[in-house]
Amino acid sequence: MNYLTNIRIRLGAFILKQKLKKKKRTPVICNLKQAKNIGIVYDTSIANNRQSVTKLESYFKELEMNIEVLGYAHVKKEENTLIGDNHHHYIYAQDFNWYYKPKNEMIEHFIQAPLDIIINLYQEEEFAIEYIIKMSNAKFKVGCAHIEESLHDLMIDVSKHKGDTEYLIENVKHYLNILNN
Repeated sequence: MNYLTNIRIRLGAFILKQKLKKKKRTPVICNLKQAKNIGIVYDTSIANNRQSVTKLESYFKELEMNIEVLGYAHVKKEENTLIGDNHHHYIYAQDFNWYYKPKNEMIEHFIQAPLDIIINLYQEEEFAIEYIIKMSNAKFKVGCAHIEESLHDLMIDVSKHKGDTEYLIENVKHYLNILNN
């Protein structure tokens, strides 16, 4: 990470911390039997992730859940990039300001959405995603254990399978099915 990026992240983290002080959140444990609205956040720059998320989305649709998908690529948007719809949103580096605060209405809509569960499939630290997850109104936040501890309510250890999105997804489904049973 270069010096300028480090300054941007530190400034963004300071501002995020100030916003979180004003935002009171009490996590509500939610399993797949209770959930009606699920959000999924993932890295679109990894081709296999799109296939994995499509399968996960089909799984949730079979359970008659409403799904919101947010894909992020840490690149500039080009003409041949992904195009979203009402439930699939794709965001890029230029959708955030200098200190990584979202400047796109669609991101704000995702953050404010009344999600029962948000699933963060990111397995690497990415401050823009951290901002979205921390500010999200989701009742229950699920993701990797090796990313910052305060980010998720349920943390899945993928250290032996780091980078394997399918492994993470299978464990997320497993633990969300047995939670509160």
